[in-house]
Amino acid sequence: MDEIFFETKIKQDGTKLFAFSIPLMKPREGGGGRGGRGQGGDGGGRGGRGGQESRGGSSQKSSDSSDRMTEQLYASLNEKLDETGYCQTGYIEIDTHQTEDRLHLLGECNETASDNDVFNFTRKNSP
Repeated sequence: MDEIFFETKIKQDGTKLFAFSIPLMKPREGGGGRGGRGQGGDGGGRGGRGGQESRGGSSQKSSDSSDRMTEQLYASLNEKLDETGYCQTGYIEIDTHQTEDRLHLLGECNETASDNDVFNFTRKNSP
């Protein structure tokens, strides 16, 4: 259940969309998580998260845990985008939400799909 989910969709007009999710960390399990590349990777920020910094929380501990999970979501997403080459010029965040056991992000790439993108990303998702 600790699987990262990444799905791409290229629309007829060339719009590049994606869905990404990671499992929520279980509190108090103490096991060391698999480390990502750490803070400040070379890629730089791809998507804007404007306005989320001033979010108020009712409990400092749950807010800290939520902030850590959100940071992990963005770090994992940036790693996946670097690995796949999807969203070369960044993305717009459409929605971020949490379900019982996962944190999800839906996004749209800033650039439209090239012929190479259509070939690489639509063939992988076709049965």
